[in-house]
Amino acid sequence: MGVLWVLGDAKSGKSELAEEFFARLPGKKFYIGTLPRTPRWMDTIRKHAERRPKEWELIEVTDKLDVAAQSIRRSSKDEVAAVLLDGWGVYARCRAAQWSKEHAELSLADEARFVEKIYWEYGRLIEVCDYLVIVAHVSAHLPTPSDYQSDRITSRVRAATSRCVAEADRVIYHDLEDTNHKDKIFIEQIVSKMIGRRVTSGSAQQVL
Repeated sequence: MGVLWVLGDAKSGKSELAEEFFARLPGKKFYIGTLPRTPRWMDTIRKHAERRPKEWELIEVTDKLDVAAQSIRRSSKDEVAAVLLDGWGVYARCRAAQWSKEHAELSLADEARFVEKIYWEYGRLIEVCDYLVIVAHVSAHLPTPSDYQSDRITSRVRAATSRCVAEADRVIYHDLEDTNHKDKIFIEQIVSKMIGRRVTSGSAQQVL
């Protein structure tokens, strides 16, 4: 289990939960922040920075996720890399809005290309991580045609997110599972499974 998604409502405590998982993982720590440094987000950025251990290496990304992957590859070298990506929904929405600006008349093929582009960047990130924890405030369900007609940007984000979430090793629906960052037993169980799964997979790859 190398990839863990934590999904939940805004201000539900999912970031704190994800950070508790992340703090227990081995390896060099990389924290990817996606929130733009605008007045709207500065209070949230400040709170996250105050909570975050100083030894976690911060990588700020607002437009291209593969830039983060390149930075992690350079910095981690031969070390184990554990990565926390907080604010996937904000990142994906910014990309979806930019996609609209770059494509005046979007076709279904253009929409499919957007999903593939985001999925490709996500795959690049997984390639450089031994452990990846992602925090998102978006629905992981596929959008319907009516969703697309009413809000194309949100529909685009949901389509890309559902594609990525479908291949995760574990998805935690924070509100539905009724757990929080103080549930130490639950946290230790998940982390233990992540580490065990990763070690087993690594051994199998070496044998092959």
